[in-house]
Amino acid sequence: MKRSFIREILEVIDTDTISFAGGLPDENLFPMQAIAASAQSVLSDPKSLQYSFSAGISALRDKLAAYYTALGLETSRENILITTGAQQALDLISRVYFKEGSVVEAPAYLGALNAFNANGCPLYPYALQNTEEFESLFAKTKRAYIMCDFQNPTGYSYSVEERIRIAQTAIRHEGIIVEDGAYTELYFEERLPMLSSFAPHHALHVGSFSKILAPGLRLGWIRGDASLLQPILALKERSDLHTSTLSQMVADTFWASGAFEEHLPKIRALYRAKCDYLADKLTTLLPEFVFEKPKGGMFIYGTFTGGIDAYALAMDSLKAGAVFVPGGEFYTATPLCSEARFNFTHSTFEEMERGVSIIAQTYKNTLIKR
Repeated sequence: MKRSFIREILEVIDTDTISFAGGLPDENLFPMQAIAASAQSVLSDPKSLQYSFSAGISALRDKLAAYYTALGLETSRENILITTGAQQALDLISRVYFKEGSVVEAPAYLGALNAFNANGCPLYPYALQNTEEFESLFAKTKRAYIMCDFQNPTGYSYSVEERIRIAQTAIRHEGIIVEDGAYTELYFEERLPMLSSFAPHHALHVGSFSKILAPGLRLGWIRGDASLLQPILALKERSDLHTSTLSQMVADTFWASGAFEEHLPKIRALYRAKCDYLADKLTTLLPEFVFEKPKGGMFIYGTFTGGIDAYALAMDSLKAGAVFVPGGEFYTATPLCSEARFNFTHSTFEEMERGVSIIAQTYKNTLIKR
């Protein structure tokens, strides 16, 4: 079984390597004091270290239900299933609902593709933004996995019209859309309505605390009709009994303190500044990389001109001290590809400039060799 390119890269790079590869948050944004205070508070209760409910602790599910309801998607506790990260959510969903196949974006989130492939799910890719192709494939599978907000890897956000059209397709064919909302809260300008709100009974919305709080907590969730969640819950019980009680109680206490109201705007402001900075350095130092700047999320995605093999360039750049993810990794067949993804959230401003300079020089050296 093939491993994730990104996970392998994270294991081989050293502290001197400038990595644009992973979707890692900025560690300086982790609310260490607030999380420590939350942890100290919950550890006074022995139940924080006890077994808990497979669906998740009630208090956290209630907060997530209120969050969705406030966004116009009426939700109750029974509509929420807490998972060990969004990755577990995608794994469980695919094992329950994607056995006969699913429509996926091309390119698509690598972690999802790996999970679906590992579970033997037939995948039917459609070109991003081609809603007609999506509708044709969905009519056959009645299942789909998509990321509407700041899509990984491209950073593209579906328009409201596209969301409505896809939701209506799910309703018309009585199918299920799995909407990955890992980056929903990382908007720089405006929040768009979730696709799930247009087809609440035909959608499973997957969320995560990894990008907005801390990935080390390993906390995700699924929002959907209780009837759709039941077989997933049964599978989760067999997989891990329940998600960490301690992590859930820490997140719940953090949320109850009102800390998110202060924390989220800080994340959005810094990530917007970092996105602008990396976009400027790519434009000035590596003009051969053509891209459209995203309005949120964690990534800049584009294409190298001149027919460059992005995978070979990434490997050569890694030897020189910087690395990005070649775009071919985000397709179901890993084609020869000139596309690439750059993360802008984890590196410092100085590291971004130095890293782009290294890749730009490697690119020039590649052209000279040709």
